[in-house]
Order: sequence, then C-alpha cells, then structure tokens
Amino acid sequence: MTKRHRKPGRRVNATGRSIGGDGHHARLYRWELKSPAYCSLSMGSRALLVELKALYNGRNNGELFLSVREAARRLGCGKNLAARLFSELEERGFIRPNEVGAFNMKAASGRGKATSWILTEYPVGNAATGSKDFMRWRPGMAA
Repeated sequence: MTKRHRKPGRRVNATGRSIGGDGHHARLYRWELKSPAYCSLSMGSRALLVELKALYNGRNNGELFLSVREAARRLGCGKNLAARLFSELEERGFIRPNEVGAFNMKAASGRGKATSWILTEYPVGNAATGSKDFMRWRPGMAA
C-alpha cells in the first residue's frame, strides 16, 4: 500500500476538521441569493458585497474598513460608481455604516479614515444574530 502525501498546511484535527492553510471564505447562502433585495442588485453591487464579506473574519463586524477609493480600485471602476454601489447596498439593507469616515479627516489628523461597515447578516457586538435588514426589503420601498 502506498502512502498518500498531503499538501503542506492541510492537516486535520482529532475530529477530522482541516487545520492550517487559509480557510477564510466569503459565503453567500441560497436564501440570501433568492431574496428580492439580492435579485435587484446590480452586478457591481454584488461584487462589492463579496469584497465586504471577504473582509469579515467572524469577529470583526462593524470594523470592516473599506473606502470608496479602495472599493473602486478593487472593483476596477471609478469612485463615483463605487459610491453608488455602496448606496445601493445600504438602501437594500445589506450594509450600514458603523462609523462614517471622510476624506477631509486626512488633512486634519494626518491620515484618512475609511467608513467602517456593518454587514447586517452577521451579529455585531454581543448580539446573537444579525438584523438581516435586506430580507425585509421589497421593490418600490423608499430608502
């Protein structure tokens, strides 16, 4: 019998779960994908949602820092479009700002600070669950 060689960093613990390597992922559930709010999103907003989810590590909701400029760079679009994409996600209830940053803060403090975002799908602080505001959104709802 030949011995199987495992890839480096792919070990398992006593329960059979993988340890090591980079197991971080951005998850989109089927119930989320079928929601009216998600179905109404533009392609750019869907891509931005994935970028925001990729920043989430299971403990840092409310501390997801992503500026309009950085989002534009990651998505390969202009700053104006990136700002509209953030607005679209916010209007549908996928995200909300935790602490609003501003470009003019850069001049005052010597460094800029991006807005920190909350993904409403996940809990913040000691909350047991997220608010999932996007699940209550329906076409024609006012922002």
